[in-house]
Amino acid sequence: MLQLKCISLLLLFTGLELHAQYKNETGAKRCPVTTINYEQGLVSNSINGVITDGQGLTWVSTSNGIQRYNGYTLQLVNPVIGNDTIHINYPVFFLKGKTGSILIGYKKGILEYDAENNSFRKIISIADSDRISYSLMPLKETVEGIWCFEQNKGVVIFHNRNEKFDSTPTVENHNVSGLIDGEEYNISRKLVVINNNFLFVRASINTILQINTVTHQSSIINYPESKILGLECDDQKLFVASYDGISYINIADRILSKKILFKLVPNVAQVSRFSIQLSSDHHLLVSVERQLYEIDISCSCKREIISLTREPLLNSGYIQIVYEDPFQRIWLLTNEDIKRIQNAETPFGYIFYPNQKDRFEKALYYDNENGNLVACTYSGSAELYDSAGNTLWNSPLKDKRIINPLNIEKISKDHYLLITGQDWYDLNSKEKKFTKVNIRNRPDTLNSSYYNNVQRIDDSIILIGTKTDVLRVLVKKDKFEIIAGTISKSAINNRMISCFVYTSDKSLWAATLSGSIIKIDSTGKFINVPIAQKLIRVMVEDDKHRIWAGTDNGIYVYNTAGQLTNHFTRNSGLLSEIIYSLEPADKNRKGFFASTHFGLSYISDEGKIINYTREMGLQENEFNTLASTKSSSGKLFFGGVNGITAFYPSYLSVKRDSSEINITRFMVNDSLYNLFGGAWEKDSIRLPYNRSRLQFDIAASGLLNPNEYVYNYRMRGSETNWQTTNQPTNIRYSLQPGTYTLEINCSPILFSTNTLVKKIAIIIDPPWWETWWAIVSSTLISILIIFGISYYIIRERYRMKLRKLEISQQLVNERERISRELHDNIGSQLSYISSNIDWLVDMPESFNKEDEKKRLSVVNDTAKNLVDDLRETIWAMKKESINLDELADKLKSFLQSQFILHPQVETVIHENIQGKYKFSPTEALNVFRICQEAISNSFRHSQAEKIFLTIQSENDKVYSITIEDNGKGFVRQQQYNGHYGLENMTNRARESGAKLVIDSAPLKGTKISVSKS
Repeated sequence: MLQLKCISLLLLFTGLELHAQYKNETGAKRCPVTTINYEQGLVSNSINGVITDGQGLTWVSTSNGIQRYNGYTLQLVNPVIGNDTIHINYPVFFLKGKTGSILIGYKKGILEYDAENNSFRKIISIADSDRISYSLMPLKETVEGIWCFEQNKGVVIFHNRNEKFDSTPTVENHNVSGLIDGEEYNISRKLVVINNNFLFVRASINTILQINTVTHQSSIINYPESKILGLECDDQKLFVASYDGISYINIADRILSKKILFKLVPNVAQVSRFSIQLSSDHHLLVSVERQLYEIDISCSCKREIISLTREPLLNSGYIQIVYEDPFQRIWLLTNEDIKRIQNAETPFGYIFYPNQKDRFEKALYYDNENGNLVACTYSGSAELYDSAGNTLWNSPLKDKRIINPLNIEKISKDHYLLITGQDWYDLNSKEKKFTKVNIRNRPDTLNSSYYNNVQRIDDSIILIGTKTDVLRVLVKKDKFEIIAGTISKSAINNRMISCFVYTSDKSLWAATLSGSIIKIDSTGKFINVPIAQKLIRVMVEDDKHRIWAGTDNGIYVYNTAGQLTNHFTRNSGLLSEIIYSLEPADKNRKGFFASTHFGLSYISDEGKIINYTREMGLQENEFNTLASTKSSSGKLFFGGVNGITAFYPSYLSVKRDSSEINITRFMVNDSLYNLFGGAWEKDSIRLPYNRSRLQFDIAASGLLNPNEYVYNYRMRGSETNWQTTNQPTNIRYSLQPGTYTLEINCSPILFSTNTLVKKIAIIIDPPWWETWWAIVSSTLISILIIFGISYYIIRERYRMKLRKLEISQQLVNERERISRELHDNIGSQLSYISSNIDWLVDMPESFNKEDEKKRLSVVNDTAKNLVDDLRETIWAMKKESINLDELADKLKSFLQSQFILHPQVETVIHENIQGKYKFSPTEALNVFRICQEAISNSFRHSQAEKIFLTIQSENDKVYSITIEDNGKGFVRQQQYNGHYGLENMTNRARESGAKLVIDSAPLKGTKISVSKS
């Protein structure tokens, strides 16, 4: 009890001490903030978990399932394992695994996601998962297994063999498992934390269960304060947040230490929502209602994290969960949306008077002696800041006489000359008042153009530009005397001056509104430098004594002779060609920062341009003419329409960004490719030839937003030139089969020295007919086909040659045969005719006229037969081959001639020729003679009443000719010796290779057929 009282007193004094500390130390940390809501695809504002994988992509758990943020949109994730797709439409819980993977607890167990291979696998399965209302919550992975929170069972361990082992005291499990049913637990896991040795769980509103994950021993820690709202820990301290504030308990001795009270935090009356996390730089990130604070581990409030524009992170609602990922990004899960914060303070300071409505900063001057920044707005409100940008006056100094201030220059300690378009005023910063300046040798007019400037030459001389001259002014003890003008009437020639610069070689360069620059050297000699742009707002000198002129058409750079050496425009990379002011980037005047109405542009000495916009911390994108200054320490100040932007140029390149480059969306043939299907292996993908129209979205998932990087990419194998953009979306390629490499490198716009590189191999498989095995196979097949065709052609040519030789030989044989036939048959008949004629010439007297007539009739018949035989022989000799239809016509003609001689005999012809059988001359003559003999026998000897001629052919290879009569017939014999006609028919058929069939019987008629099959 005594110990508790001591602790209470300690807390009381600590609270009082912290109250004082808070007022002195609490500041604001300005960070870029991005809002992610339904416009980016958020499916539900009920969000209970968040985690970032090794590729920099952030996963969120909503009441409708899992989504992953790729820098542009939130994509629904349905894990694919093999051929199975797991549909999850309820909240899950995340845990980073020992190997860097993500463990996802869902109702049926735990899934593991490997970001490098972009694949899922199931490592734990729960039986009877249909009875479970809440997902399994993975808490910690050890060599023993995975410690989990399971509904109705509390803390359990799942071994790698997928066996469940309960190692916590059962008396505590009932209370612990009861947290599952509470709204607090369902919203977040802020009541369960772990370190290397322990697991801490809020067991009740004032007790914490401590479990040793090595020994499995557990104990209770009593918290003697208000209700516990959240927990966080490192290896030495357990941080506890309650309704009152934050304190920590030393884990080793369980002593309650220092506390920061929420009632000391501005704008927080009562705490109902709270979240806490230990950041990478060992600070506590604490959300209290809708505010976010960065607190050191000694529980001393450090500063509030706010947006770049100093607007609240949330205008309504509250923060449920705060989470910092490995890329220094803070994710706030609210009851409405998601806030993404770059947890690295912008290098751009934002300076303004908080309650000042007029922030249109028109004139600036930095007093290096006093370390003060003097500023004046368009409406004449003077402001005073210290070197850090803190206000030194409670409110700005206002004077109705001050309208359109143009320039400020210091004239003595605490006194500053303020020049307007009409008059000059002395600003006394100590007494906080304006006094109109009396000028000795005042010229007729002091009117200055809207763009003119002031430049100090030495301790006592100031050059001040007016519309018609550049005045040399002597300043002594706050007294002003105009010594002389610097531009002669012949040089000015009635032109109006917009601005000037006095260079190190004592030359004066004055820009006119008529479109030229007057250069006057130290001797008074002047030259006119023509310039195409009439409106020149600012001129400065660089380290090489070149003159940089900021115009409405970019920046012109001239050498000392007035020759144009460079011209920077939008095509060169400028945000805008309307230049308001120029300030050197370093003390050596190498490179300049240019303010425009689109932001700031840095132009290096080599001509490289880097741009900065409002999204990077500027007051706004629009700045004001000549509203800039520089401190001796190198800090730059630019005045704009909403305050002052201040920064050290050297700070723009010191921040390191450990980003990853990812393909965040991949379209194949205009269809979304499933990145979770496991087909994308590490940094390579293989696609078939008919899926070669590709579309990419690329994002660098690091500290910054994807559009805050400059990307260079090319598809090596398809193009050689690099493409450059800061919006790398909808990148399209149509690829032929082959192997390609998508090369990407990018660097932050703000921190250009950090370069990220990624290479992705893309393989488009050729169609199967273009594969090596298909080419080899087709080549072999082609060779075989060519060889076969060549062999066939050669063989056919050889056969044709043999056939020709055979036909030639047949012709020779035929000619020889015909010669023999002419000699033997026709010759014998001629001899017979000749002998009969000789006999008739010397016939005996005993022969009468009747005998003579008979003898002459025989000679005549023999002569006719001789003519017919000769005609048929000649018909056969004239052709190399004879078609079946030609032979059929010849037979029909012969049959018709016999019918004329024997009209009492009826002839019937049947013809069915479908093929075109070709006879050689010999074969045709032999077949004709066979048929001729058969027809002649039927007419002469058979005493038939009908004779049938049938000719048939089914194809080019076969034929059949049949002569049939209904005559007296004859007795068939094996040999027809002595019957020369039938014997000749048999011999001719054998010689022709034909089949001869003779079928006859007495009184049955005769049928003779010759055929080939």
